[in-house]
Amino acid sequence: MAITNILSHLIELAANVSDAFTTALFQADRDRKSLFLREHLSLSGNFNGEAVISFNDGPIGKVAQTLKPEIIEYFEEGINRLSFYRKDEELKSLLALPIVYEELEGILVVDSKESYSFTPKIQKILQGFSDQMAWHLHQEKLTGEVSQESDPLFGELNSCCRFIAQSPNRPALAERLAQIPPSLIPADATAVIWFDGVDIPGRIQNHRGFIQPISSAPILPGKGIAGSCAKNLKPILIPNAEGRKTILFHEEEEMESLKSVTAVPIMISDQLQGVLLCASEKPGTLNHTHVDRLTLITSSAAAALVCADTKRRWDYDKNLDQITGVPNHRFLMEHHAAVAHEIFKEEKPVSLCIVAVNNLPSIYETFGLACGDQLLRQTVSMFSKVIPSPKYVFKYSDTSLLIIMMERELKESREITERLKKVFEKNAFFVNGKSLQLETSWGNASYPNESGNLLDLIGIAWSRTTQSMKEVPC
Repeated sequence: MAITNILSHLIELAANVSDAFTTALFQADRDRKSLFLREHLSLSGNFNGEAVISFNDGPIGKVAQTLKPEIIEYFEEGINRLSFYRKDEELKSLLALPIVYEELEGILVVDSKESYSFTPKIQKILQGFSDQMAWHLHQEKLTGEVSQESDPLFGELNSCCRFIAQSPNRPALAERLAQIPPSLIPADATAVIWFDGVDIPGRIQNHRGFIQPISSAPILPGKGIAGSCAKNLKPILIPNAEGRKTILFHEEEEMESLKSVTAVPIMISDQLQGVLLCASEKPGTLNHTHVDRLTLITSSAAAALVCADTKRRWDYDKNLDQITGVPNHRFLMEHHAAVAHEIFKEEKPVSLCIVAVNNLPSIYETFGLACGDQLLRQTVSMFSKVIPSPKYVFKYSDTSLLIIMMERELKESREITERLKKVFEKNAFFVNGKSLQLETSWGNASYPNESGNLLDLIGIAWSRTTQSMKEVPC
């Protein structure tokens, strides 16, 4: 790959990692004491590609003079008149890093319209890019021409980061992280662990290359390589673990023939999301270069998580019932596979109950919409308080609710149902001073006794509810 293309890839990677408005490499001309544009990537239509900056001219020229990084947060009026824009841009922050290899080679400039600062983590990553740029610019100067030697690293790393960032959901992201090309990370085994918080045990979402089953292994913060990475929020590298017992996940695991290990945290705004652990059977295989690559890859993974979780919350909120605030029938039907995956765990019993309020239409007709809506909200609130957790409540139809009681045998759930029936039969609900007696029908189904399919179980419970309706005397 030509050096020019390598520099372009580095600029593109820097822009993706920092979510920059403009990323630019200015090469130094020490004889003229000026900086000229070499490579850039900008979202601005006012970018001046012919810009030349004199040493000590503005914040960028100042870096060339002092060889110290310059960071500007909260732009003051007038300061954003940078020479590589033809007119003012409403910038929020700017970072300029000196590119030095024995002497000044250039300046890496990154600005943003989205954030008022660049985090220390982003600054460290960008510093790594500037160091690589410095080496390539120095090599170009030594040879006197642009090298044509092929180096696929940056193009492949850039493609890998883009592929990771475009993951549609968490399972797909975990699958892609577990299959990082060996040319980038020479790992014989990989594990992707999700965490819901620093103090909460993690779970292995995807893995490959381990001799033992690890899917159900508890990942405790502070325990083993993965847990220590999660607790300290910092990468861990053991280049050579030969001759020592290295605990990867937990103290009771079997010894693996893995001699080189690294673990890198996946974080969003300094909040732990997961850990990516890679290991090799040969000592010395993994080094700090691979840790740097994994840091870039996990940054792309964090971006994918933000997009996937935002879409998931949007889908969830879109399908919440506007009256009761619980997920509606549409959500249940569209996401039944995800719901089933969540509630059917380790063959533990699950009971479903559908309760239909038979006289709800007449209550709406007699007392009005506000009264009927308030009655529904009260019913959902009572179920949420009375039924023991863990549980889920859905609005199954205009007049019925679905209750999923996890870790409950059918006998126990029927006992709960009978107690609730008596509450409805013997007690009136009061809405805006009105005493309302509800007429209800109930139907139950259980997992795994009656079916292992969520939709089938819902159908069984609903058929028993409708049968109960027919048995109610007129």
